Amino acid sequence: MEQLLHWCDLIGIVIFAFTGVLAAGHKQMDLFGAVVLACVTATGGGTTRDIILNIPVFWLEDSYYLWIAAATGVISFYVIRYLQVPMRLLMIADAMGLAVFVVIGTQKVLQLGHSPAIAIVMGVMTGTFGGLIRDILAGDIPLLLRREIYATAALSGAAVLVLLDATGKLPGEVVVATGILVTLAIRLAALRWNLSAPIARFGNN
Repeated sequence: MEQLLHWCDLIGIVIFAFTGVLAAGHKQMDLFGAVVLACVTATGGGTTRDIILNIPVFWLEDSYYLWIAAATGVISFYVIRYLQVPMRLLMIADAMGLAVFVVIGTQKVLQLGHSPAIAIVMGVMTGTFGGLIRDILAGDIPLLLRREIYATAALSGAAVLVLLDATGKLPGEVVVATGILVTLAIRLAALRWNLSAPIARFGNN
């Protein structure tokens, strides 16, 4: 189980770092800007989670996470210089990173002995805050705050994981995989069929 979570963590780092570079590319940033976005996108959610929980920040204990994010940033920067990368790919890659990090964050908090409610909140935070920081630095409205079904997908995946974990009837690997698939399926369905949440309106506007 620990090995699975570790590999999921690494995959999430690479995917989110790549989305940071894609966002930098669409804003025509230089290499430094691309690597900064790669690193903050890959580590922002987990960093926020660890600070709130008052535990050692994961990439300070294991610095190779930061090096992997930076290396992904450099490689991706030169790859996208020679390839036409559509914005749609950024959204799909972000959905994959969201699904992985939501589950990683939720599972980690459960293992620390916190309540299911705290685990769900921290899982959503782990999955969404890296992208939120990326979008703010890139000058975009964060996906988390748009009408798109984004936080809802994260919340659903975290809740499913907590419920399945509470039953104790399924292997941990199945619980983790199900949480990832639920989050990813909801987010991709929202992208495919342009599903969105209700928006705030004032009066008859």
